[in-house]
Amino acid sequence: MRTKKDPKENKDQLGNLLERYRRILKPPQASVEKEAIIVITSITGITLLPQQLSYVVGSRTLVIKAPSIIRSELKIHHPNIVKELQTRLGAQNAPSVII
Repeated sequence: MRTKKDPKENKDQLGNLLERYRRILKPPQASVEKEAIIVITSITGITLLPQQLSYVVGSRTLVIKAPSIIRSELKIHHPNIVKELQTRLGAQNAPSVII
């Protein structure tokens, strides 16, 4: 005969499972790109269109396809942008290079 488990025990198990998958899974490419656009706009005031930005998952590189003046401005703010993306997406999932 089965005995009832404590609901708190089930909640702890679920929390452990979710924590495990949070560490293993990586956010989809589109999620990183959308978050990058939001962060870049908040830090620099420059609004990029989704087609002006792409993310390479394997190398964790954010590629900016915009005029050179915009890329130069983003290069100035590179450390702040990367730090904010690491805060929002996690250090393992955030882009480390902006080109």
